[in-house]
Amino acid sequence: MSQLLLNETSRGESPAMRILIGLLLAIVVNYGLFTLMKEMTNSDSSLFRDDNEALVLDFVRLKPEETQPETIKREIPKKPPPPEEPPPPTPTTAPKMTQPDVQQPKMDMPRIDVPLNIAGQPYLGDFSAEPAPAPSTMPAQPGPQMDDEVVPLVRIPPNYPRVAQRRGIEGVVTVAFTITRDGQVKDPVVVSANPESVFDNAAMTAILKWKFKPKVVDGEPVERRATQEIEFKLAR
Repeated sequence: MSQLLLNETSRGESPAMRILIGLLLAIVVNYGLFTLMKEMTNSDSSLFRDDNEALVLDFVRLKPEETQPETIKREIPKKPPPPEEPPPPTPTTAPKMTQPDVQQPKMDMPRIDVPLNIAGQPYLGDFSAEPAPAPSTMPAQPGPQMDDEVVPLVRIPPNYPRVAQRRGIEGVVTVAFTITRDGQVKDPVVVSANPESVFDNAAMTAILKWKFKPKVVDGEPVERRATQEIEFKLAR
């Protein structure tokens, strides 16, 4: 645009006039540029200022209101009034019982004269003691005779007690018994034992299972007593 003005003025004006007009135009143009740049810078700074201000945050901590817990009032139940005591019962007087007059019959009691017991023994009355019966004159039957020489027909060994076997105890038991007419054994009795009360039961149980030859007198078998030693020995 300035070039067009210069071309138009160059046709009918002097060079000094053209320089003056060019300076004026230059001044106007520069002023306009400076003014425009100033406005632009002001607008940019306002934009940056707005952005910075938008970034600033103000944190305010609000203090919560303190709420006081509600107090619940409990009413203590009133004690009921004590029950009124009933009036004491009036004592009742029992009617007096009149005892009837009972006339006891008069009885004539016999009088018994009993002598006193001075010696401290009970009185059994007067009686005459009967004489004791005389002993019979019949001859007594002879009991079984003791015989040491007996022959066992059946001889069963006794059971060894476990306690004695475990402890290694040995012993001898002498048993007296009766041999019946059929050779059986009855009424066994321990005469001696060594040691005592260790092999007694085993010896008596075993002797009852033995059988002997009965003794014959005048052609008839008779009972007789006999003794027998039973030894208890451990196997070596």
